Amino acid sequence: MSAHVVLVPVTCLVVLFLPGVVIGRAAGLRPGVALPVAPLLTYGVTTATATVASYVSFPWNPLTLVLVTVAVTLVIAGARLVSARRLPSWRVRVRRPRVPSWQTCLVMGGVLAGGVLSAGVLLAGFGRLGAPNQDYDYIFHANAVRLIADSGDIAPAAMRRIGDWESNSFYYPNTFHALAALVRDLTGASVFEVLNSEAMIVCLVAGLGLAALLVRLRAPLAVVVCTPVLLAGFASFPYDVLWRGPLLPYAAALAVIPAFVLLLDVALTSRRPIMVVLAGIGAAGLLGLHPSAALSAALFAGGCLVRRWWSSIRTLGADLLILVSLSAMTLLFAFPALIGAVTTGADGPQVNWPAVESPGQAAGDLFLLDHAAPGPQYWLAGLLVVGLIAVHRAPYLWGWLGGAALSFALFVLAAASDGPIAEFLTRPWWNDRWRFAALAVLGFAPLAAHGLLSLAEFAQRSLTRWTSAALRERLSGRTVTGVLAAVGLALVAVLSGGLYASSNITRMSWSYEKQRTLDSAEIASMQWLRRHSSGGTIMNEANDGSAYLSAVAGLHPLFGRVVEPALIPAMGRTQQLLLEHFNCLDSDPAVRRVIERLQIRYVFLGSGYVRADLHRLPGLLGLSSSPSLRLIHSAPGVSIYQVALTPGSTAPITACTEARTGGAPSRRTG
Repeated sequence: MSAHVVLVPVTCLVVLFLPGVVIGRAAGLRPGVALPVAPLLTYGVTTATATVASYVSFPWNPLTLVLVTVAVTLVIAGARLVSARRLPSWRVRVRRPRVPSWQTCLVMGGVLAGGVLSAGVLLAGFGRLGAPNQDYDYIFHANAVRLIADSGDIAPAAMRRIGDWESNSFYYPNTFHALAALVRDLTGASVFEVLNSEAMIVCLVAGLGLAALLVRLRAPLAVVVCTPVLLAGFASFPYDVLWRGPLLPYAAALAVIPAFVLLLDVALTSRRPIMVVLAGIGAAGLLGLHPSAALSAALFAGGCLVRRWWSSIRTLGADLLILVSLSAMTLLFAFPALIGAVTTGADGPQVNWPAVESPGQAAGDLFLLDHAAPGPQYWLAGLLVVGLIAVHRAPYLWGWLGGAALSFALFVLAAASDGPIAEFLTRPWWNDRWRFAALAVLGFAPLAAHGLLSLAEFAQRSLTRWTSAALRERLSGRTVTGVLAAVGLALVAVLSGGLYASSNITRMSWSYEKQRTLDSAEIASMQWLRRHSSGGTIMNEANDGSAYLSAVAGLHPLFGRVVEPALIPAMGRTQQLLLEHFNCLDSDPAVRRVIERLQIRYVFLGSGYVRADLHRLPGLLGLSSSPSLRLIHSAPGVSIYQVALTPGSTAPITACTEARTGGAPSRRTG
């Protein structure tokens, strides 16, 4: 086993937690709050740095993150000094570190157990840490990380260079990729190892945030400890959003939603301006990760706010003032992200996944944890049923479960309706029911833990009822209930096969085992071209795996993300010309001018497509017949040509003529 299996995930954790912990402690957060909100603050500071990079040019690297962290820490510490009523004492006091309480040790044990279990499932599903996911979005994520690592450009607008270089309005959030680029810089690991390591820590981050939030909500210790462990068993999150797509930034954003609600509650309760600033930084981090995740956080925060105001309406006015201030801070720190999200939402492509089941089926599938699975996750679903029956005894959960209920309703809408209202409400999430299923798990995990505690309390009462008076007093304490909950958790883990580890591994492996988009021959050919390239750009078809030229070899393909054939008419004119008529390079003056202007020196054709129904695009058919192309490398399923335009226009090749006349071109790959 390579040392990278440990080194890269640990580096991901250090990069994600350390800046946020420093900033949080400087602002006065207690360690029990500073640690779980640290990833959120790190994402927020990275987003704010990207905002500055949109107007001021500077390199993004590990030193930049250190300098930004120091600067933010000094500003926050200075603000605390200015706002203090009296100057602090400058005497140095050395205090012995506090020994964590046994309750804290139990909570951290639960968080680590869930995080390690999930990381092990993911690694087993990958097969190896450096295995690329063969699905749609991984191509873009890999190239985005390599682009930022190689260029040091963290401005959101830089992302258009991957495949939308003719667009002035293209936007995709880059905070996730910016931090992943730093991990690559620090470890020297491949992009694939970095992305998979980032996936491996998602459950740990989410479990820590949920545990800290439950402590803040004064949940029973058994619920706090069991929640992160049970979280590692749910298929919908984290696994389904990590193999399908994969939706890496969205998964990372869902993982810090509990931390955001925790930080928001701290800001509302303390009413300190510095805490409002921290909450604004956190909200900016959510926007920088994924705009729909910011809306997702609003669902859960809204439920908790309603619960807060129901308990005491007198706080409404002051809370609204803080929320307005927080929104202003978010706008300041994440202005490009906010504008990009609005523009993409208004002008981006319309995506509407068709309805696949009735409302009743959709509700049953989600609550019984049977969504797109061979069968329900019975043991977890049983705990959910018990938790729902006993939810009246868990008022601390009501606000949080309000957000889960809204996620549940949106899932049913996306899965069961194609109506305009359903499309409108679910569009910020791309009308994707899988995203709502993942979001609902943030509420399901603590609800299942509450169900487990309810069963333990029932068992404790039964034991008390059927034992002698001498034992009755010993069996009436919370310790016995906690022990029974632990026994119940162990029993569920055993009966479910390690919290469905085997089935979750199988779900993960589907996108990693089959080399349908990128195989070993293509990787070797990309590395060959890196050694022999004289520079310039590379004409490619993104759907056949050649888009990975950047991530694998640091080369410059013209198309670094999947290109849907139906969306080609909406692309820039130059991109349309290349994709539809590049094979006219011998005869078409317009194509020849573009080749010279873009310095296209090579053509890379791979095999195997990201989707089975995709085929070679018209402009890349029949290239082996062109006198302006010289085959310089071939491997199974791979052809690399060097571009050497003929001195003057010559007769067009057959594929060019067929494309011009609207004929049915051959599907041969050469």
